Amino acid sequence: MLRSRPKTTFDPLSSAATPTRPTGLPRILILCLSSVFIAAGCESVSPAIATGTPDYWEPTELRYEDHTYSQDVHSDQLFKKGFEQAPPVIDLGSAEPLVLRFDDLQANIENMNYTVVHCSADWTPTDLMPGQYLTGAMNDYIRPGRQSYNTLQPFIHYEVEVPNGQMQITRSGNYLLKVYRGSDEDDLVLTRRFMVTEQKVIIDAQVKATRNVDLRDAAQQVDLTIRYPGIYVQDPFSDIHVVILQNMRWDDARTGLQPRFVRDNELVYDYPTQGLFMGANEYRNVDLKNLRYAARNIARIEPGLGAGIYDAYMLPDLKRNLRVYDNQRDINGKFIVRNDAVDGDPLGADYVNLHFLLPMTDAVSDEVYVYGGLTDFQCKKEFRMQWVPEEKTYRATALVKQGFYDFTFVTLPKSATIPDLTTIEGSHYQTENDYLVLVYLTDHLQRYDRLVGLRFVNSVRG
Repeated sequence: MLRSRPKTTFDPLSSAATPTRPTGLPRILILCLSSVFIAAGCESVSPAIATGTPDYWEPTELRYEDHTYSQDVHSDQLFKKGFEQAPPVIDLGSAEPLVLRFDDLQANIENMNYTVVHCSADWTPTDLMPGQYLTGAMNDYIRPGRQSYNTLQPFIHYEVEVPNGQMQITRSGNYLLKVYRGSDEDDLVLTRRFMVTEQKVIIDAQVKATRNVDLRDAAQQVDLTIRYPGIYVQDPFSDIHVVILQNMRWDDARTGLQPRFVRDNELVYDYPTQGLFMGANEYRNVDLKNLRYAARNIARIEPGLGAGIYDAYMLPDLKRNLRVYDNQRDINGKFIVRNDAVDGDPLGADYVNLHFLLPMTDAVSDEVYVYGGLTDFQCKKEFRMQWVPEEKTYRATALVKQGFYDFTFVTLPKSATIPDLTTIEGSHYQTENDYLVLVYLTDHLQRYDRLVGLRFVNSVRG
């Protein structure tokens, strides 16, 4: 377990988190004192433990996924340098690094360090030692954070490039970028996934209409063929691992694909079941790049009380599950941090309380969330919507940084781990989606999964 930090409560309408005193200790002491008189000791007394799900930001064990371990950390992004919307993928030996940046809403600059962990195709840590996939430093410090300027919400901005002159990556595969405080790798700040590829295979992939007649108007099918001239594959059924992502959503990653036909150095998958995706709908979006006026999908912007941050109220969104497909342009769930008044400098982009509204005739039986890149494509508790019966409206308020955001409304059944993007938004085969096909090869000699190929394909542009 990680070293615990003082628990705080977070009010999205407030610009700061308020520390609270820990609870539960007096009860434990009372139980132990009572045991002294009853059983001449407290060894047999079970301590009182608070029940319930821990808060999202409370430190937990290391998670091999995109995750933030502190409620004070916001707007974390990992992208290829030069293009904020680029996925975190680089070629082995490439001079183009990835850029990690994030904000800490605490007042003081902290010593931040980072390292990377090599993972297998299923995102479990491999047996490789750091010296087997890294050259130079095994971990390094992040340069001191910079203070924001002209913002109502002060923050410290941190930024680092990986790989760099101090740390180079020598093997392909999946990697977890881990940021922690000081020299304690258990005091985690955030983790982010990225991939390093060596292009050794040829991937022919297309997005086609499904053969399932019942889903012809709602679904999309990824069909692919893999050719691997020049590399030895001992058993293509067990050594080749294919993963398909829709819009970089790891929560719905498709795995377990098996080729239908095997020819000389060629695998034909021919409409694999795992390649069938619901098309869903185009993402909704909101423009917060300038707080001087109400831009796209903003009803009004109000100053906060006293010196508080601004409140931005969105126009009511409509349920779209029965509507005809509308070709609304989007950026497939991603977001861009930007303040037009300071030429896009992330240090000058302020934070805003963004209020979401979703009028509905009746409440749905499942939980409703705001979902997209701003939530790491996860159903986070701070983006859960609350039903207001007298208004017949779902509402949510979230702290976001100035910029342009894509988002959608999803439902999460109680027993499910993957949200449903179609209950509220509907699904159309015409929807424009990005797909990423990843091909891993299990190298038995070197004992790790090599990422030997990837292919981006778009459902509209091909």
